[in-house]
Amino acid sequence: MLSSLPGAMVGRGCKMNVAKPWIMERQLAELREELRRAGLRDFAARQVFQWFYHKNNQDVASWSNIARADREKLAGLYEWSCRPVLESRGDDRGTRKFLIGLADGLKIETVLIREKDHYTFCLSTQAGCPLACRFCATGTMGFQRDLTSGEMVTQVLTLKKELGDYAGKLNLVFMGMGEPLLNYDNLARALNLLCAAEGLNISPRHVTVSTAGIMENLEKLERDFPNVKIAFSLNAPNASLRAELMPVSHREHLDDLLAYFRERPRRQRITFEYVMLHGVNDSPAQARQLAKLLHGIPAKVNLIPYNENPKLPFQRPDETAVEKFRSVLLEKGLTVITRWSKGQGIRSACGQLAVHPENI
Repeated sequence: MLSSLPGAMVGRGCKMNVAKPWIMERQLAELREELRRAGLRDFAARQVFQWFYHKNNQDVASWSNIARADREKLAGLYEWSCRPVLESRGDDRGTRKFLIGLADGLKIETVLIREKDHYTFCLSTQAGCPLACRFCATGTMGFQRDLTSGEMVTQVLTLKKELGDYAGKLNLVFMGMGEPLLNYDNLARALNLLCAAEGLNISPRHVTVSTAGIMENLEKLERDFPNVKIAFSLNAPNASLRAELMPVSHREHLDDLLAYFRERPRRQRITFEYVMLHGVNDSPAQARQLAKLLHGIPAKVNLIPYNENPKLPFQRPDETAVEKFRSVLLEKGLTVITRWSKGQGIRSACGQLAVHPENI
């Protein structure tokens, strides 16, 4: 029966090693159909999801409400394990970074952040990143490949295991390695699993997707997941400086993106992320430019004082410069939050994720 499963390798002639499909790549409807073909009853797929996602238990042999013969059949049909944690590092503020090994030998990083009354998971969507933003360490890796939906979901299950019996609020932020909207199809499959009641049952209102602005897929995201929050990586008060810092701006024009944000009605404000770089984009005059740029858009501005990287030439502005910039935006009527990132000491803060020896 294994040869009938999508993803299985079917050999001709004599003996051949058959690769089992990974369970984390299956949506519930897909699993139900495959298990039906394998001779299991219709409710078996829902039982699998309850154990695997609700209880975060990947040990098929321990699933006590499934008959032993069915458990043995299930164990032979799929690969059941999460991708392994190769290394982890934590700090004294409750931030922990995990290095995860993928099946093809590539590695990604994912981060667990303890907040005042909840936890945040910072998740990666690509190995490396093709955008090469000048201030971001991930861009120094180059682009290796898109992550599959299962490789996104495995990060969530791994971080949930770290929290043990914790059953409180979780925020998922797709702000780790990569540009999520360049990997939209896999992102959408992951979001379906993470937010579905039969999956991890995480409210889409607790999910944020950060993007540098890929217009076609931005529209798809808002259509397919209207309650997911959007964080737009702006980082400059005008189009010309943004194009210097973020090469994607030559293809996805800032004026078009801002017009889209301004004209389309939505349920929540857009968060505009603004990484503050000393002497580059942090002057009061540039704050006034930024306020003018965002006029007419229901917006919240996240100021992120730069988290320094040894391979890159930028520096963090001091607190006085950050406060002056913030004060201008407040005077112009904008909602502003200054995000002094956690995890800098373990190189897990915003813009610092990169699989380099000095980062791990």
